[in-house]
Amino acid sequence: MTAATDPELRRRGVTPLTAHLGKACTAGVFLVIAGSVAAWVAIDRQPPAWDHANHLERAVACAEDLSAGRVRAILERSSFYPPLVPCAAGVVYLLAPSDAAGAQAVVLLFLGIGMLATYLVGHRLFDPTAGMVAAVLFATAPFVVFSALNFQLDLPLTAMVALFLYVLLRADGLPSTAWSVAAGGVFAAGMLTKPSFAVYALPPALLVAVTLVRQRRFGRLGLGVLIAVALSLPWYGPRMFGLPFQVASRSFTQAAESGFAEPLTAAGLLTYPRWFVPQFGALAVLLFVGGVYWAARRRPILVVACLVPFAVFLFLQNKNLRYTMPLLPAASLIAGASVASLLPLARVALCAAVLVTGALQVAATTFGIGPLAGQAPFGVELARAHPPSRAAWPHRAILKRVLDDSHGERATVSVVPNTDGFSMSNFRYYAARDGLRLRIGRAWSDYPLNIDYVILKTGNQGPEFASAKARRVTERFAADPLLAAVFPVIGEFPLPDGTRATLRVRRPQAVTGMAAGALARRMRAGAGGLLGEVVADATDLRIGLEYDDAALLRGTIRRVTISAASARVGELGRPKAATLRLRDIRVVLEGLTVNPARAALEGRIEPLALRRFRVERLTLTEADLQAFFAELTRLGRARVALLDDGARIRLAQPGPDVDLRLSVRPGSDGRPVVLDARGVRLGGVPVPDALTGWVVRNYDPTLKWAQLPVPVDVSPVRIRRGVLEVGAE
Repeated sequence: MTAATDPELRRRGVTPLTAHLGKACTAGVFLVIAGSVAAWVAIDRQPPAWDHANHLERAVACAEDLSAGRVRAILERSSFYPPLVPCAAGVVYLLAPSDAAGAQAVVLLFLGIGMLATYLVGHRLFDPTAGMVAAVLFATAPFVVFSALNFQLDLPLTAMVALFLYVLLRADGLPSTAWSVAAGGVFAAGMLTKPSFAVYALPPALLVAVTLVRQRRFGRLGLGVLIAVALSLPWYGPRMFGLPFQVASRSFTQAAESGFAEPLTAAGLLTYPRWFVPQFGALAVLLFVGGVYWAARRRPILVVACLVPFAVFLFLQNKNLRYTMPLLPAASLIAGASVASLLPLARVALCAAVLVTGALQVAATTFGIGPLAGQAPFGVELARAHPPSRAAWPHRAILKRVLDDSHGERATVSVVPNTDGFSMSNFRYYAARDGLRLRIGRAWSDYPLNIDYVILKTGNQGPEFASAKARRVTERFAADPLLAAVFPVIGEFPLPDGTRATLRVRRPQAVTGMAAGALARRMRAGAGGLLGEVVADATDLRIGLEYDDAALLRGTIRRVTISAASARVGELGRPKAATLRLRDIRVVLEGLTVNPARAALEGRIEPLALRRFRVERLTLTEADLQAFFAELTRLGRARVALLDDGARIRLAQPGPDVDLRLSVRPGSDGRPVVLDARGVRLGGVPVPDALTGWVVRNYDPTLKWAQLPVPVDVSPVRIRRGVLEVGAE
């Protein structure tokens, strides 16, 4: 890709002075944005919302991992988000322990990288003035300014896309080994920022690769690819099978649940075009439209880098401005191409318009001031305002009340609402940042099992598609006096949005007016109804209770023993739930606490806490396990054989099938049992033992069992031909 030559620049009126002015304007705009963001962060007291809080929590966790030298924990921390950006914030957090300042410093650093890369590409392809215009259009785009106010991965991703585009163009034809190394390293860094980097980077990279293949420069091309793969593989290798399913789920399944239009409908296809002005800015959009034709003829790589990824995201059902923001550097360069063809006086006028408009967009977005704030001609918002708020939220006061009541002991807190300022995400982040011994969870599905404290609020419970549980639990507390009585209020807190938060603690009161024996008979009768939610077709079902009279009246049963000759188990309340036939069953529930008032008055069992769940004995036949697999969507074509030396399994799936042998050993790391895989084959090709975990972890259910709210013990497991036995003598 040839750069603009000096004679061409002189014909356009570009002098060394204008080149220096372009650099100065670019740097000045960055400083203005950085100052505005710093002022905004200093004023704002709003809690970080959802993903913002989640990424801040990961930054704190990475800081702890780095301090302790836990490299493996860093690589395993998240199943979907790579560690580069959170760990960069973690490093800053270690050096200057301020979560907000450290995170925003990293975001501004990436904004600077994106601006610099955009400027350098424009300088190389056009001239310094066009580079400055492109960099300013990118940095002052309303959605880019908004993204600079939040610690998320999308602005760093955008910067890495711009940097990779610069490396591709600067290393035209990979003239040296150093540029092959640089291209591979930047690509890997982009992949370790966010998996979607490949969508933005591959189209221009493939365009360059075609040229290299024609020039027969296979060695340098291969070196760049090798470095990119080698640096990305430690994180992506263990996720190579699970990640595609997550991407597909986020792109379509979760999007449908969130109410997004089908991608091929008019509403779906027009979503991004309708959002283009609020995202990029009105002047930038006009310049982009004016520059597309010229760029397509003279600099096709810019059109490829912008429009090919756009087409990909256009046909995904899940749509968000964050997903197309990484296209803005290329779009800004296309818009900057409009400047390159203008006469000197017109160039000066357009540059002035870009700078003034950019300043107005920054002011409108960050503080909601200026002539653009609140303006929406023809229903198109020019710049959405996100002014800072000085109103303090009581998260710390609520968590302090929990700590005071629990005397600093470990406790589980359910945050029922799911609003942007009051959700599990920001409470969990604050607890992690302050090193509190609290486990923060969301609203429960069926029963408040092992939940010590409940945080509720009045009014809005969150987005319609993501707050069904929150609304259901909130309504239950309002309508169910027996539930409210077992979780009495120990604190009330006014919220800045005009609603009110309440803190409740699990504290069942003893039943009066009923003997322990009578209550035990009611509980034993009610246990059948509770088991009916997960057990069907039971034969010879027996339930035994061991209890102390005084404790039972408070709802605590020392031990519950459940046995059956045969039964089907599964989540029977879910449509088309898979069920598993078990035989010769004996399980023990130790330290079960139920709502004593509900058992006494209604004869129903409402579990509140369980100290331990033990599987003492059960038998699973090969035929029953195969029938269970047949009911599972993902494993419906799996085949299993139980042999004397373990289980032989074939997992038929889209792509290469997986063949392996499994044995079961006693648990570790909080898991009741551990699956040992050997002889793993992928599409018939043997997988080296060192890489077996990369394949098996995507199918191993025991990895999630360590996160169960109840400790689970399983007696020794033995596999013999046709049968898996637990607790066999």
